[in-house]
Amino acid sequence: MAHPSTDTRPPQTPNPSARARTRSHDPDTAQVGSRRVRARRLSVVAALLLLVGGYAHFCLYRHGYRFIPKIGVSFLLQFLSSAILAGALLLPRPERHGGRRSLAFDQLTRLSAIGLSVGTLAALAVAHTPAGLFQFHEIGLRPAPQSLIAIAAESLATLVLLVAMLQARASVFRPDLAMTVRVVDRDTIRDAA
Repeated sequence: MAHPSTDTRPPQTPNPSARARTRSHDPDTAQVGSRRVRARRLSVVAALLLLVGGYAHFCLYRHGYRFIPKIGVSFLLQFLSSAILAGALLLPRPERHGGRRSLAFDQLTRLSAIGLSVGTLAALAVAHTPAGLFQFHEIGLRPAPQSLIAIAAESLATLVLLVAMLQARASVFRPDLAMTVRVVDRDTIRDAA
């Protein structure tokens, strides 16, 4: 029967100069967390603004626009798209794999909502041109107050979503932390072997 081998070397105390040293800045987790919280709160505000703009379009759809060819359907689609994107912005997602997948989905949702808001504003601008939108012409800010409410809500939603995207991006990517240089001295390598 063999006896287990024992180590006869005396215990060594760790040498501070022999430890691996990392030359980098530790991320300020509180600041990163607060940026994520700010991005989340801004997304909630943007979702509410999208709902307001979508509701203004739904009111116009119910009160006569549904009978206008092509325009009525587009107003209904704008309302439904606003509701879906607002729900996606409000939907809580668990952080997995460092939060990258969740962040990518959040950023894609924000970008889609920006596209909807900018598209809505562009459609309104085209409707004010002489050619109109599908031969439909808007005059001034009529019907009031829905046009003004939709313009304000979609514009603010775009701005809020842009700030939310920047906050979320800053919470993950920090250029000063992108590279970490590891300096290891010879004693550490020899002790590890």
